[in-house]
Amino acid sequence: MSENVSLAPRSGALDLIMGVLSERRGLSDVIARAPENFRTLSAAERARAQRLALETFRSRGRADHHLRHALRKTPPEPVMWILRLALVEMHVLGAPAHGVIHDAVELTRHAGLPKLSGLVNAVLRHADKGLDWASAPVPRLPDWLRGALQNAYGAKGTAAIEAAHQFAPPLDLTLKGACPEGLEGQRLPTGTLRLNAPGQITALPGYEEGAWWVQDAAAALPAQLLHDMDGARILDICAAPGGKTLQLAAQGAHVTALDISAHRMERLRENLARTGLKAEIVVADALDWRPEHPFDAVLLDAPCSATGTIRRHPELPLIRAKEDVIALRALQAALLDRVLDPATGLLQRGGRVVYCTCSLLPAEGEDQVAAALKRHKAKSLPADLPGLPESWRLPDGAVRTRPDYWAEYGGLDGFYIAQLQQLA
Repeated sequence: MSENVSLAPRSGALDLIMGVLSERRGLSDVIARAPENFRTLSAAERARAQRLALETFRSRGRADHHLRHALRKTPPEPVMWILRLALVEMHVLGAPAHGVIHDAVELTRHAGLPKLSGLVNAVLRHADKGLDWASAPVPRLPDWLRGALQNAYGAKGTAAIEAAHQFAPPLDLTLKGACPEGLEGQRLPTGTLRLNAPGQITALPGYEEGAWWVQDAAAALPAQLLHDMDGARILDICAAPGGKTLQLAAQGAHVTALDISAHRMERLRENLARTGLKAEIVVADALDWRPEHPFDAVLLDAPCSATGTIRRHPELPLIRAKEDVIALRALQAALLDRVLDPATGLLQRGGRVVYCTCSLLPAEGEDQVAAALKRHKAKSLPADLPGLPESWRLPDGAVRTRPDYWAEYGGLDGFYIAQLQQLA
């Protein structure tokens, strides 16, 4: 591979990283907006750039540990990220040092900082010799998040969560029916298929036939609570990208998928077409939209800090702040009110509500439900899910998962899941 060919995806990765930081958006959102340099890359180069950016975010803390010993003072932010990117590519992804160092020097020049190219060259050549990557301690989460987690799970629990964040998540599939021949994986106790060797998703057995969809084991749990509602009308609020809608439709429910984002709903339309499942799609604000008739049940996957998904979105600690959670809590409360208030006409009297968030923060889960039950005539129902470890159940019947749970299987996302019933 020539130096010019190797430079393109590395430059693309740096563009993605700087885009995440400048826009304070997740990596997937930045990719969807397609930075100019990123658009010109081939499909293979884009995949490589994305993986390099993702691993650099994941291993940033360890890279910084080693760089602190190599730098007298912190260089400008673009150079710091070039150094991190190069260290990660050499020591995590196993790329040959010569090409990595050469391109890191080139990236420094392209960043308009040619005077620092010598520093980059010297630091990386030293880091190529005798650096014990694994000796770096497990990086800590930002203070605001770490403090909240310690209050909820203690010092040991928080340390276990931080350790789990250092590993890329496995690929999980929810099966529509029987497992396609040739699709190899481990069936988890809750029914999810965890793949042994993922490979290219679109090339996996059963993809074209719509036999499955990608969905983390924890994200698959909320819809399972409504498994006994064959033929019922169910509203899936904040439905995109649609894994739960597909589950509900496959379970025999008549599903209305509601989301405010038309762009994100396109992916749901594609998956419905691929799997042959049916759902009514509505693009609207759940705080304003009114149905013609109330639903038998509502699944509300509320917008949240997504702190339970840091394993797959390691950039989140850099773009989330305590203030973001405060605003999200207000939205979560408003959505719960919208669902549980009989005057809105969303839910049949006596209907069920499944509320969930992919957050590790009780303020977005346990606290929200406790407050909603004080505001409305409703009660908690036990989350009766097969294969669920008893230790994941909370005293009120809700469920809490964490990234460090099921370590023997490779972990899972952090989720809070509660089932409520409106009282007639």
